[in-house]
Amino acid sequence: MAEGAVKNLEGEREEPVEGEDGQPKDKVEQLQKQLHDAMQQKAESEKKAAEYLDRIKRLQAEMENIQKITKRQLEVVTSQASERLLLKLLPSLDALRQAVKIANSNDSLPRDEIAVGLKMLQEQLAQVLETEGLEEIPAEGEPLDPELHEVVSYVETDEKPENSVLEEVRKGYKLNGKVIRSSLVVVSKKPRRPEPTEVGRG
Repeated sequence: MAEGAVKNLEGEREEPVEGEDGQPKDKVEQLQKQLHDAMQQKAESEKKAAEYLDRIKRLQAEMENIQKITKRQLEVVTSQASERLLLKLLPSLDALRQAVKIANSNDSLPRDEIAVGLKMLQEQLAQVLETEGLEEIPAEGEPLDPELHEVVSYVETDEKPENSVLEEVRKGYKLNGKVIRSSLVVVSKKPRRPEPTEVGRG
């Protein structure tokens, strides 16, 4: 007997042939095909997931290697920069040692000569630091700038506009445009006016 619907002797249509589970045979085959397709898709998905995981692990390893290389290069550059700066500062250190040696000797120099020598040493040191990007922050006579100046005290005066820097207590500096130490300053403010006294009542 052929699969599917067949006619009996009286010519009536018979029900489709059923499988072992009671379902029509073509339905069973359809479900088997869907199951096969689903299993195949699952295997492909697992394969892709494994490939993606392998790629992620490789990328992670590459990133770690790049970070290590970058760290080593940064350490080398920092070390070289420190070495270069120290070499520039050594002449100033030599001059300071010489000044201390002279000060401790019996051959005392006149005060003006000592002052000139110290001034030259200060300028030499400042020049070295300037080549490294250090610059002084203007303070005395300037308007107060909270980004650059830190107030240590106020002085009442009419001789200067309010919030003018009257005195620099400690010099401030920028390094390559960034403030690394604010100036400590004394700032002007308006004097307090005495309260007007009331006219005595009669």
